[in-house]
Amino acid sequence: MDININVSSEKVDLMKVYFSGDPDAREILEKVSRFTQQAQAMNLPYWVVVYEADPMGIVAVGKEPIQLYAPPGTPMALLRLINPSLPAEVIEEFILEARTLMTENNVEYALATFRDKDAKAICKFKKSGFKEFDDCYRMVCQLDKEYGVSGELKFRQVQKEEMRQFIEIARKFLQGSPDITLSIALQHMLELPDEFLNFYYSQEKFYFANKNQQPVGIIDFNPNRGLISNIGVDPQHRGKSYGKQIMLFTLSQLKANGCKQAYLRVHVKNSPAICLYESLGFSKAERYKTLIWTRKSTRDRM
Repeated sequence: MDININVSSEKVDLMKVYFSGDPDAREILEKVSRFTQQAQAMNLPYWVVVYEADPMGIVAVGKEPIQLYAPPGTPMALLRLINPSLPAEVIEEFILEARTLMTENNVEYALATFRDKDAKAICKFKKSGFKEFDDCYRMVCQLDKEYGVSGELKFRQVQKEEMRQFIEIARKFLQGSPDITLSIALQHMLELPDEFLNFYYSQEKFYFANKNQQPVGIIDFNPNRGLISNIGVDPQHRGKSYGKQIMLFTLSQLKANGCKQAYLRVHVKNSPAICLYESLGFSKAERYKTLIWTRKSTRDRM
């Protein structure tokens, strides 16, 4: 059975919800603009939950592909608690309001991401039916030196018509990672319509790393944001320093494009990758946990 969250009527009276499409909500929307950039970039409708005139959280609703954790077309939501240090009962109020919005929009799953140190908020979300789904570090590298590339590997940029081939190869080369979110996303990428793949291609650069004209690795990154999205090496060719060579190529590309820093996300249990990144100058900036709620798991408890 689902878990009940008790909220007093007095506290409910102190809450208001503003829709992103409401012209009267302009002042509130401006207050939270730095927290809604992802939703705005994806043209997702969102709601701002306000408590005692202060924004406390955001609920954005859309359909896959957004996170690629479900087949395209699946209704999903992204939750953001602006201040995780709020009193426990106030966090409960936000969860209750978010669940109402999720139900009204027939959401099948929802994600909420927190810093690892936000233990109180994580606990409250878990008690309301969310489960831990991802645990990762955000790592950062200052691009303040030159990055020499050995020349042993030849890098060839992926063409737009090769994107499905790239995804197929990436699925193979990313095997063995403890990162379940990556595995799920790669699985659903094969289901993406061509127009979304074309959009994805316009946002990132994709490369095959070849040895003797055969791909032994892949990389894709955002040259404007300095974000390294995926790096993979053929399981049959691991242990040959190809991963390091691919990373050096990528860092040199980002630096040449004017980026001052490089960023990436790595699962906390992916020790070999973390060691590689640290050897190249990356450091752990923050640890994040992502929680997931699914309508299916809620039905199963009833």
